[in-house]
Amino acid sequence: MISQGFVNLTDLELAFAHWQNIEEWGTPTNQAENNYEYAPTRSERKNDNWNEVIAKERKNYYQQLLQFISNKLQNIQAYNLSIPKINHLNFEFGGQLDFSVSIVVAQTSDNYWLCFAPTVPNQVDYYGHTKKNTVREQTIIQSVELGGETKQITAKIQTILDKITPILIYEYYHGGYNCTYQHRIIGAIAETKESAIALALQSAEMVAIEKTTVGFPDERNPQLNQFMNTCLRDRTIYDLSFWDMGYTYDLGQTPTGDWIGTRYQKEFEYNP
Repeated sequence: MISQGFVNLTDLELAFAHWQNIEEWGTPTNQAENNYEYAPTRSERKNDNWNEVIAKERKNYYQQLLQFISNKLQNIQAYNLSIPKINHLNFEFGGQLDFSVSIVVAQTSDNYWLCFAPTVPNQVDYYGHTKKNTVREQTIIQSVELGGETKQITAKIQTILDKITPILIYEYYHGGYNCTYQHRIIGAIAETKESAIALALQSAEMVAIEKTTVGFPDERNPQLNQFMNTCLRDRTIYDLSFWDMGYTYDLGQTPTGDWIGTRYQKEFEYNP
């Protein structure tokens, strides 16, 4: 993903600023900067639960988390995830070309890895009615039993994340779409960096991974469907959401051990 331009290194402070900007905007991107309005601004919303007091309080919690990560963890890295600009030429609509997701990864002294990611809206599944719009009760997801210092660190981070409560963000809202999602920061911990990132992005609903015996149906190519369903094993479908654009990868393993598959582009057409 790094070599293809989907993932780029960024600064820790910029990642935290991006998470807070989403709350300030009340939308996944900055409408004022892009001159592309798809939802009412915070000042235009009725009963909008946002003011200077709330903003200051939440900024303080983010600062606590930033300082704790900086002081207690090591090998800290921040990444910006987005569809490469050159790939936008393959999409017909895709009004929000600057949408991105910032994540942070770090390691504990006893070699566990943590990843922090914001919940990600999934507008491309709007017509499929698969949007969850749920609030995850757990803010830290773990794939291993913890002990020692990592357990104490995780408990402290859990306390801070619980203070950064979910906040309602508007997606495409004008024209009767009325789409919203709950923005919050999810943490994940695992034995490897890759596993922590995968767990966090799945929990944040940016990535969905499904093991299946029958892959994504392509009605335009039934021969390909038949070949993949009968000749490949370990079939796995990966869904990547970048809000109003995304990809589905349908992969499987050949008898010789090679991995092959197809990629499908997904795009939300905004027509208010």
